[in-house]
This record gives sequence, structure tokens and C-alpha cells, in this order.
Amino acid sequence: MQANEIYKSLEEKNISARMLASALGVTNQSVSEVIRNGRGSKRIAEAIVKVIQKDLVEVFPHYKKTDCRDKKIAELKEMLGVG
Repeated sequence: MQANEIYKSLEEKNISARMLASALGVTNQSVSEVIRNGRGSKRIAEAIVKVIQKDLVEVFPHYKKTDCRDKKIAELKEMLGVG
């Protein structure tokens, strides 16, 4: 999603980026950075998608690689019996 679409989705929920920042205990700039660039804090990205009720990868596609990698690592750990 583009930044303007994310802001619009938040607005539809009557939530501002500033309100989200306050709820998360982070700066407004941190939330804006994630919305505009899609990078930064995964915790903030996850909070955004939870509020707008979308899938993480749909809103921030670059997390697809991370999620796939994490899944593969978990599978390898299970296969190898490593904790």
C-alpha cells in the first residue's frame, strides 16, 4: 500500500498516526517513517496493520521475505532438533 492509502485507512478508523504513536510509546516520526517508507520498526508496522485490519505483507510487502526466511529457519531448527 502507498502511504496515502495507509493514512486514509487509519483515518477511516478515526485513528491518527499521532494517536498510534502515543499508544505505542514511540515518536510521531517513528510511525510516519514506517508509513512513508515501509521500513523501520516491525512492531510499529504490525500495530498499523492490526488497526487497519490488513495483512502485514499486503501493506508492507518487503516483510514477505523476512516471514519466509523466519519460517524456513524454524523448519530447519525442527528438522535438526535445535532449540
